[in-house]
Amino acid sequence: MGEAGREVGIDTGPGGRRLSILGRATKADIRLDPYPHVVVHDALPEDVYRQLDAEFPEFDWIAGSEARENNRACLKPAAQALGSSQVSRLWQAFFEYHLSAAFFDEFVALWGPTVLAQHPGFQANFGKALKDFEVGVRATGKSEASDNREADVVLDCVFGVNTPVWQPTPVRGPHIDSPFKLFSSLLYFRRVDDDSVGGDHQMFRLRRRMYPRARLKKIPGRYVEPVGRVPYRANTLLFWLNGVSAIHGVTARGVTSVPRRYVATMGECYGGTARDGFFAHHPQWESTLGRARSLLNR
Repeated sequence: MGEAGREVGIDTGPGGRRLSILGRATKADIRLDPYPHVVVHDALPEDVYRQLDAEFPEFDWIAGSEARENNRACLKPAAQALGSSQVSRLWQAFFEYHLSAAFFDEFVALWGPTVLAQHPGFQANFGKALKDFEVGVRATGKSEASDNREADVVLDCVFGVNTPVWQPTPVRGPHIDSPFKLFSSLLYFRRVDDDSVGGDHQMFRLRRRMYPRARLKKIPGRYVEPVGRVPYRANTLLFWLNGVSAIHGVTARGVTSVPRRYVATMGECYGGTARDGFFAHHPQWESTLGRARSLLNR
């Protein structure tokens, strides 16, 4: 890690800490409404961000066969980025740090008390304290991959682009992330020539009506109301804990030939006694009456 930083002329600090997306976040920055999250502007040191921005991989490499589709989300996970000739040494170092036990320790130091407060039974479900979790790297296949159950938490770091827009639509409407996901984040790499509007992270709050569990990944708008947004702005970090209240989406972008760029980090937990995932679970789904009520709200 340190060697990679020196080769590119950037001081990455001890263990690569100057590359950390959480390097400038504090517990005082954590907001609980509408779900636990942190927003940090100028999240990375200016010299680090400037070089990463200049070396952000080519759009066509990330988007692949979907490059010419309208407003499509395209991703390149660490499994495809690490070791690739398309990815610079500094980006390799960035990915390596965010896949490391050192980064997870940083997460625990910042978020540990909030995790335990938001998820009662967390430690009982996984059979150990959060600080004692064994850290691995997420394998392809998610819950179907046996390798993802070998560690207590598996981390991933992902290049993301949304393709250019000729017909404005939201790239992703209201949804909750996988019930295996503990946390997720977005660090924006908006291009300087991007004068489009939209593409912001939209936060939602549940209205009175409960939605069916099958709709976690695509929650109809009648169930939620928008309550806040994080602008799509260069070097802005949004980091959040997953949970039943973490309903979010992306606002529509206007017509533009410029892709929307970001890097995402995430931690997922596939072990424990809740084999279908511990996070993003609503108590009403546990009772027969609650399930019936949610189904009536289709």
